[in-house]
Amino acid sequence: MAFEGDVLWIGLSNGIIRYDSRTADEHQVFTVRSTQGGLLSNGIYKVFVDRSGTKWFGTYGGGLSKFDGRKWTSLTPYGGGSTDYGTAWATYPPGEGLGDLWVYDMLQDPNGDFWIATWKGISRFDGRKFITYTTKDGLIDKWVYAIARDRHGELWFGTEGGISRFDGNHWTSYTHKDGLGADTGGPSAEPRQDYSHHDRGGKTNRTANPNFVLSLAIDRFEAKWIGTWGAGLSRFDGKNWKTFIAGPGSIGGNFVHALSIGPDGQLFAATNGGVSIYDGEHWATFTTADGLLDNNVFSIVFDAKGNAWLGTWKGLSKMDRD
Repeated sequence: MAFEGDVLWIGLSNGIIRYDSRTADEHQVFTVRSTQGGLLSNGIYKVFVDRSGTKWFGTYGGGLSKFDGRKWTSLTPYGGGSTDYGTAWATYPPGEGLGDLWVYDMLQDPNGDFWIATWKGISRFDGRKFITYTTKDGLIDKWVYAIARDRHGELWFGTEGGISRFDGNHWTSYTHKDGLGADTGGPSAEPRQDYSHHDRGGKTNRTANPNFVLSLAIDRFEAKWIGTWGAGLSRFDGKNWKTFIAGPGSIGGNFVHALSIGPDGQLFAATNGGVSIYDGEHWATFTTADGLLDNNVFSIVFDAKGNAWLGTWKGLSKMDRD
């Protein structure tokens, strides 16, 4: 999910909803069919609004699509094209397109370049061409799910094999051996979201994995927060590690699907056990008992008033700032 003014763009497994948060009853739906091929997949994982107001959508198997309010443009490993109900395609030389058709996160740096997390590495896009970084360059694992940028300009990537830091020249990686994630003692039930790669010829994930990073956030103190697949939430200050696991007075669930820093500096964590908020000293977790639509929370965004909008398995919940 992402806000464009008062409009909330919501990515689903069957398309995109443009929702006016002011009226709560005006919405528009976009799908492969309604855009006449401008959008290449109805499965949407990431929604991002750039500084110019263009909407970008990371898809399951359809590459990266963008919408400027009139025209749809799709970018893939093989080429790209745009449509305002007429499609023109261009091809990229081999290896010079988007890294993969599966896109999970996106970030725009101060220079305007886009960094895109895919299942075959990190792609950097300057608006014309792509450069993709893989394990051959120093990335710890090719399956990338999350991106964050610190105030020094260093980029942090959450992968299925740990986290990697890139300063523009050098790579440094961290895994469970360094302190990432909690020790896991076997299978851990995550009932809804499935990140396994059966149809991609890759690894499967049926047990908790401290190296499998789903989400990243950097707080005002430059601490890195790293959400894992079933192994809790880790905090790294550059020297020391601390991991929070589900329990009384702690985070709500050990599967941490999304992280975001709230307008008052608190950390919001979307988990399989509700939404948890950390003020630097204490945790507070909100579940269906408090009015949350479902305890499986997958995304968090804030509107202009600081209210939190939470994407859950069953739909959308809004948490007022006060």
